[in-house]
Amino acid sequence: MEFVEIPRGNLVMGDKRLRDASPQHRVELNAFAIGKYPVTNGEYAEFIAAGGYADESYWTAMGWKWMRGRIGQEPAPGFWHEPRLNQARYPVVGVSWYEAVAFCNWLSEHDNARYRLPSEAEWEYAARGENDARNFPWGEKFERGRANTAEAGFGGTTPVAHFPAGASPFGVWDMAGNVFEWTLSKWGSNWQALQFVYPYRIEDGRQDIESSGARVMRGGSWFNPYPEAMCAYRSRYLAGSRGSNIGFRVLKI
Repeated sequence: MEFVEIPRGNLVMGDKRLRDASPQHRVELNAFAIGKYPVTNGEYAEFIAAGGYADESYWTAMGWKWMRGRIGQEPAPGFWHEPRLNQARYPVVGVSWYEAVAFCNWLSEHDNARYRLPSEAEWEYAARGENDARNFPWGEKFERGRANTAEAGFGGTTPVAHFPAGASPFGVWDMAGNVFEWTLSKWGSNWQALQFVYPYRIEDGRQDIESSGARVMRGGSWFNPYPEAMCAYRSRYLAGSRGSNIGFRVLKI
């Protein structure tokens, strides 16, 4: 798994044109490293092989309850056997937020390091760069050939290194399109009502890992139109939900 070092700096977060991402404001962030690509099927297969679905220590309390509710079902993501989606260098899909968190905890133990999901502020900083309010990782305007959004017409995911022209200012790939990515941040107790509004405040409980509800997703996907791949666009889904257009990437502290 490759990581990109992101320096301490200031994020211009949000977009006044987006109702759920207003007002635009500045957030100071500490340095971190983030996956150069979303987690791939090949990488996630190691978690499965290591017995990650059977080890309660990797899961949050709510996550383990969710997992135990799936007794009798295959210990693997949804769509795991779909030929169009499950190739080794394609992003893993069909993972709930709970599964993404469990993977990060397993990876922390496996590598003797600290990994977690990025907050949505960290994610947006890695996508936009420092003091830059660009709309997409590569610049202001959407351009075909830089991302796998619905306009590209692939009808599914693509290899994580397929769009070099879509890299962010820090050199992070695939942050627009291909798969929506889970973040650590909470949306609210349900997906209909936004509870954690802007300005972004770490201390207000939006990064509490031991809860259910809906979590923020970022980046757009192969299934969604390009406006949803804007750096500031906030989507969400319930923590136990899965989709063929949802994956994740990890942050290294």
